[in-house]
Parts: sequence; C-alpha cells; structure tokens
Amino acid sequence: MSSTTFTLFPLLPSEIRLKIWEFIAPGPRTVRIQYHVKHGAVRGRKDHPAFNGWISPDPVPVVLHVCREARAESLKRFEVAFGNHFHDPSIYLNFSTDVVRFGNDRLVETSWLGAGAMDYLLDVLLSGGYHGADDTDKIQFMSIDIHEDLYDRRNFCWDEIRLFRGLKGLTMMAWDESSMADALMSHYRVTLAAVASAHPEWIVPKISVFSGVSNEEWGVVAVTTSEHEG
Repeated sequence: MSSTTFTLFPLLPSEIRLKIWEFIAPGPRTVRIQYHVKHGAVRGRKDHPAFNGWISPDPVPVVLHVCREARAESLKRFEVAFGNHFHDPSIYLNFSTDVVRFGNDRLVETSWLGAGAMDYLLDVLLSGGYHGADDTDKIQFMSIDIHEDLYDRRNFCWDEIRLFRGLKGLTMMAWDESSMADALMSHYRVTLAAVASAHPEWIVPKISVFSGVSNEEWGVVAVTTSEHEG
C-alpha cells in the first residue's frame, strides 16, 4: 500500500531540504495587477468607492505557506510589493522572472470599471501619493493590454513606459483587427522614436506586440541607434 506522506523529510540534511523548496517554487509567472476599490457607506451614500491598495487575483505561491523554512527560503526570491505609505503591499513577485501584467482581455468584466473596460493604469501606479505604488523601478518584465484611448495620445504609452527604469522586456497585447496591424505597428514605432529621441537617457526595452484576439505576433517595436541619439 503506497503512502502519500513522507515523514522523514525533517530528518533530511538542511541543504537537501532547501534544494527541494527551491525546486518546487514556481517558475516565471504572469501576475496581474489591479487597482482595488472597496465599496462602502460614507455620509449616507451606500456605494462610496475608496481605493484600498493594489492587489492581484493570482494566488500567492504555495511554497510561501508550507512551513517557516520553505517561506524563509522562498523569500530570498519573492518579495511583497506595490504598497505605499497609505497601503500595505500584498503582491508577491520574483522581479527577476515574473511578468507583471496590467489590463485584462476585453471579454472580462472588472468589478469597478464595468464590462469591456481595460485596466491600463500605468499612469495611476506611477502617480505616487495615495494612489501610486512603490517598487515600480524593480519591474523587469511587463505585459500591457492596449487601451483604445491611447491612440489619442501624442506619445501613445511611451511617456509612462520610459518611467519604469528597470524594464527589460515589454509585451503589448493589441485588441484590434489584424487588418490594422501594419498601420498600428507604424504608429507604435513612430511615437516610440519620438520619445526615445527626446529622452536619450532612456534604455528602451525589448518590445513585442501580439494580437489580443488571436495571440498572433505582429512583430517588434524598436528604435535605431541614430533615432535614439536624435
């Protein structure tokens, strides 16, 4: 009869136990970041929304809950992030591997924006104060869903993207018809070149664009050395 428990685990040498905790820790994850609004009654208003900190609907890595030893070992890689002076951090991330995702596909209803809304929110996260968050410079890999309102901006989303100073890789999910891919990619590149030229200190990350509808890769967005140097 097989057993589902291993009672001798505590007797293993500590270096082996630590290797096991390292092995079962999750690999690169995509962690969704959301602006949390809590609804309550204020001065007679029954549905008064108030910002309650940044959260993620994705689960905390299980290894952080196994035991003290597993948690201590895992916290060498994971850290709790995106708090500020007013709100405690609550999202566990391994910044060296995890992809931080802002937005959701257009078929998902968000609890406070309504059906079809897309949580871009980069400008809010970077705003500081009561609504912003710490740790933005630690983000190395990011994914964003493209909000249609961004096309009305002179510099698209690049004025926010360049402020994530540790960013190495960016994935953009475009929720537009594939027939528009060439025109939109041209728009992304032209606006990126303009912002990169205006900010030569900016180290432009690797940028890939995918269709949010089909997951087809549309291509990469980059600037040439001459464009970046102005």
